[in-house]
Amino acid sequence: MHSKTWIWVGLAAVLLLVAANLAIFAAFPPGHQHVQEPLKRVNWMMPSGPGFEYRSSYESPVIVYDRMNETWHLKNATAWNRTIFLGDRYSLDPAHPEGIRYTPDIAVEGDVVSLDFFVRNLAGEDCAHADLTVTTGTASLNAVTGSPEGDILPGATTTLPINNLAAGEWREVWVTTDLPRPGPEEVLYLTISLTAPYTLTTPDGTPVDFDFQRMSGVISGPVPTGGDAIDPGYVPDPDYNRAHLPGGSATFIVVGIDAPELVPPPTFPTIRAE
Repeated sequence: MHSKTWIWVGLAAVLLLVAANLAIFAAFPPGHQHVQEPLKRVNWMMPSGPGFEYRSSYESPVIVYDRMNETWHLKNATAWNRTIFLGDRYSLDPAHPEGIRYTPDIAVEGDVVSLDFFVRNLAGEDCAHADLTVTTGTASLNAVTGSPEGDILPGATTTLPINNLAAGEWREVWVTTDLPRPGPEEVLYLTISLTAPYTLTTPDGTPVDFDFQRMSGVISGPVPTGGDAIDPGYVPDPDYNRAHLPGGSATFIVVGIDAPELVPPPTFPTIRAE
């Protein structure tokens, strides 16, 4: 290749780089913040536990069982039944939070604990009827480490029907489950989970199945188009979809009346450089 040809090739490369830089500056001028990645969520029924589903054992509600009198009572019930602010977790547009608030209304009556879960219909379809699934799990808890020990024993699985929940609407749903009977010095960890339905029925009787592959972005601004279409020949895998159904949970510590207090983890002073 002649030297003049190399010169022209070099000039073309420089011009391409300049054009690319100009395009970048035009799209993102100095001082302009890059748009963040959109939040991701599955468009379906979204259940949520009452605000403490991700807390440690030391921060979960405590229910005390008196074996002699066959009674249970919730400690600090007033503190746990305060109104919870969900922020933008389930707002239709996270850029404009709706200020959704609800109260868990935890109640212990006899050998049963009941509480409200929050459910919102984000499926884009009016729901005439659907059955959510309630499951429980119980495990022994180490009062020193605050960690479950041994196997988690599953409780009975029940269904919770929900009717006439229009697209975009939310509701508090009442969940009830039996309480375990710990020994006098035993500490148990109880989890109550609420899982979205696999199928909802629309007002005209049409069943709509959950499909995990239909993931949508929740963004402020125009929704991007192109490249998101699903192959017409695609068939959802029911087992895969059921394993990815949205759900929420609540946790309780159920203790015998003579059980030791949970020992909080040690706190370490923050070391600051002088």
